Amino acid sequence: MKSYTKIYWRSSQVPTWGLVFLALAAILIFAIAEGVQKRDPIVEAHYATMVTASRTVRDAIEVIRPIRGQVEPINPEFDPQRSGLIGSATSIVTTTRGGLESKQTSVNPNWAAVAVKLLAEAGVQEGDLVAVAVSGSFPGLNLAVYAALEAMGAEPVIIASGSSSQWGANIPNMLWLDMERELRAVGLISLKPIAASIGGVEDRGADLPREGVESVRQSIQRADIRLLEPNNYQEAVADRIALYREHSGGRRYAAFVNVGGGATIVGPPGIDSQFRSGLQRSAPARAFAVDTVMGYFLRERVPAIHFIGVNTMAERHGLPIAPDEAVPVGSGGVYTASTYRRGLAFFLGIVLIGLTWLMVYSDGISSFWRGKGKGGKGVRPMV
Repeated sequence: MKSYTKIYWRSSQVPTWGLVFLALAAILIFAIAEGVQKRDPIVEAHYATMVTASRTVRDAIEVIRPIRGQVEPINPEFDPQRSGLIGSATSIVTTTRGGLESKQTSVNPNWAAVAVKLLAEAGVQEGDLVAVAVSGSFPGLNLAVYAALEAMGAEPVIIASGSSSQWGANIPNMLWLDMERELRAVGLISLKPIAASIGGVEDRGADLPREGVESVRQSIQRADIRLLEPNNYQEAVADRIALYREHSGGRRYAAFVNVGGGATIVGPPGIDSQFRSGLQRSAPARAFAVDTVMGYFLRERVPAIHFIGVNTMAERHGLPIAPDEAVPVGSGGVYTASTYRRGLAFFLGIVLIGLTWLMVYSDGISSFWRGKGKGGKGVRPMV
C-alpha cells in the first residue's frame, strides 16, 4: 500500500504585503506606547525632596570618612570609595555574616531618594508619625532613611541596635550610634533614637563576647540613649512594640521602616524571608507564625518599608551595584522613573486588533489585496 502526501488548498486571505503592513503597524504602535510615557507622579511631586535628602547623605559621608580613618584606617580593597561606612569581616561586635557586595552597594547617597519615594508611596506626609528600626549593619541605608525623614518633615520614632553584621558599622568605637552622634554634633542630622539594644541573638548580644557587649554598651552610653535589656526574644519584641506605642501619643503611625534583617523585627530564619523587600502592606500567613515587630505593624494595617535584599532593590530603582567611585547626587533611575499611559496603550492595542481583523475578515480589503480586479488570481497552494 503506497503512502500519499495529502495536499490541502486554502485561500490566501492576507498576502505578503498585508502581513508586512500589519508588522509595520505593530512596530509603530509599540514605538508610540514606549515613547509617549508619563513621569512617575511620585517622582514629579518629590524630586526636590529626593535631591535634598541625597545631598545630606553625601555630606554625611564627608564628615564620617576622616573620623573613621582616625579610629581605624580605611581599607580601599573593601571600601573602594573610602567612605568609612564599610567595616571589617570580623570584630568583637560582629553578630552575623553579611555580604560585602551589598554593603558596598549601600554606599550611595541616592538611596535617600529611594527612601523618599517609598515613604511617599506609603502615604507619608509632612508631620506624620513614622516608626523606624535600624541596626549597624547598613549605616549607609540608615543615613538614607534619616535624611529622607528629615527632608520630608516626618516625625520618626527610632529604636536602634548597636551591633552589626559583617562589613557594616562593626568597628569598635565607631559603631552606628557613634556615627550618628558625630553627625548630630555638626548639625547634619537631628534625629536620635529613643532607645537602643545590644542587638544580635535575642537582641541582647547573646552571640557576642563579653568585651563586644561592653563595647556596644559604651557606644549607647556615649550617645546618651536609653538601653534596652530584654531577657529573651519574646520580651525583646514586646519591649519594642511597647515603646513605639508609648511614644505615639495615641496617634496612628503612617508607616514602619526597617533597615536590615534583625530577628526581633522580621523573625528567625524561615520567618524573615516571608517579608519582602521594599514597600509592603501585607505578608503571607506564615509570616505571623512568630511574633515580630514588622508583623505587628502589618496586622495594624500600617505599611512597612523593608530595606533588605539590597542588590535587588538597587536594580529595581536603577542604582549601580557596588560602585567603585562616589556616585553623584541625582544619578540613578529612581529620579527618572516613568510609567506607561495605560489608556493610550489599551487604545493602541484595540487599533492593532482592529487592523488585523480587517485584513483577515474584510471582503473588500481581502479582495483588494488578492487583486481580483486583475483576473482574480488570488489563490495559491498551501501544503
